[in-house]
This record gives sequence, C-alpha cells and structure tokens, in this order.
Amino acid sequence: LEQCTGRTRLAFYFKSKMSFLFGRKKTPEEMLKQNQRALNRAIRDLDRERTKLERQEKQIINDIKKMAKQEKWAAVKVMAKDLVRTRRYVKKFIMMKANIQLSH
Repeated sequence: LEQCTGRTRLAFYFKSKMSFLFGRKKTPEEMLKQNQRALNRAIRDLDRERTKLERQEKQIINDIKKMAKQEKWAAVKVMAKDLVRTRRYVKKFIMMKANIQLSH
C-alpha cells in the first residue's frame, strides 16, 4: 500500500468502504449454500401447507358424514365440492414439491 500512488490508494479506500456498505461478493459455494437453504425452506413450507390441507380434508369428510346422517343434502353437496377442491390442492402441492426437488 505504501508503494501505491494517491489514485490507487483512493480506489482501494473506496473499494473497502463499498464492500462494507454493500457486502462482499459471494463465492459460488456460498451462493450454492444459500440457494440450497432457500429450496429446503420452500420444501418445508410446502410440506407444512400440505399437512394442513390433509387435516382439513379429514375434517371435511367427518362433517360430510355428520351432515349425511342428518340428511342435509345441500350442505353435503357443497362440502363434497370443497373436498374435491382440497384434494386437488394437495395434489398440486405434491407436484410443486417434486418439481422443487428435481431442481434441488
């Protein structure tokens, strides 16, 4: 640094200050680790959401059975449509997880 001219010393100073402000450039290994972490987080979130939907599906089935015993067919019909919709969402979440794991 002592052998540097004033201009290069100034450039070095700004470069060190800018890296402090904006962060240093990440190595490919760090970028890979960060991306892997994001993918794992997305997979966990999808699993959590799928589990919640499956729990909701079981609840809907129980409600349908309860309403069918009371012979409330209009309510059963609405709940059956909701059940089909929920199953479709579960299937979509499974497919999304599979696609993420392929890129993983």
